[in-house]
Amino acid sequence: MLTWDVDRRRRHPWTVLYMRGMWARRDKTAFEGAEHTLRAARERQRQGDAPPGRWTRLHSRVVTEDHDGMTVWRLHPRGRAPVARVVYLHGGGYVHPLTPDYWRLLRSLARTPAEVLVPAYPLAPGAHASEVQARLLDLLEESPELPTLLMGDSAGGALVLVLARLAHDRRRPLAGVVALSPWLDATLTVRTEEVRRLEASDPMLAESGLRAAGRSWAGDLDVADPRVSPVHLDLEGLPAVDVFIGDRDILRPAVDELAERAERTDVLVQVHEVTAMFHVWMTRAIPEGRRTRRRLRDVVRRRARQAARAAAD
Repeated sequence: MLTWDVDRRRRHPWTVLYMRGMWARRDKTAFEGAEHTLRAARERQRQGDAPPGRWTRLHSRVVTEDHDGMTVWRLHPRGRAPVARVVYLHGGGYVHPLTPDYWRLLRSLARTPAEVLVPAYPLAPGAHASEVQARLLDLLEESPELPTLLMGDSAGGALVLVLARLAHDRRRPLAGVVALSPWLDATLTVRTEEVRRLEASDPMLAESGLRAAGRSWAGDLDVADPRVSPVHLDLEGLPAVDVFIGDRDILRPAVDELAERAERTDVLVQVHEVTAMFHVWMTRAIPEGRRTRRRLRDVVRRRARQAARAAAD
């Protein structure tokens, strides 16, 4: 079951300038070339994950925990009881750590109000899909009274779909899955001609480096395995899935493929498209980012209410 809505508003002038700056800085060089991508990723990993800063700690009560050797930050809204619990998995091609931009989005989610868990999960090439997914799944073994949603962007957007499948197989209930600019096809071979066409307009991502990161993350698995490329995942039994995507993102074609498959299932997949937007725009300090963050809070509240009603029936 599929629904699709499109925000066709023109880009704000500030956003136009912001995207020109991305091209001027050559942001996509981080994923240009296999060797360069992994070398740059190792340097970023040595610098470590960006922890929650002063602004985040002012707006949320932050608790730092250790979960099986993995740092997990837990954000609690101040002054309001949370209505949901969000487990957020960051992106970065499975090779880049958390960056400061993420905390802008995470602060916003806490204002839902929601409890937000942010694991700094192990990255490739030192870690691989199977082992990391098992450790993240353990986070879901907690049994909170709050409805739990999985949310992630890019690589994290793929991870949350895989974890939702694994959680369903373990009979762990989830209120919903939210995938932001998800990297659903680590091979980048699904609708490959569209991927190549979009690369010219994508200011962030390049094929060569992404493919190298995907191979590194797969480990002993085939890169096309649904646990690495969830565009091939069995969707039956999953909770409602909300996907946010821009049309200047080379990961867009795999979203189209997933949406086509969703039409043949009983799973509710809602695609929210924002025209002229780039990869993971909702973490950025632009008007479109603020609008999407507000909408994400609405999604979390709606899915939490629906889960609470279903539990009461």
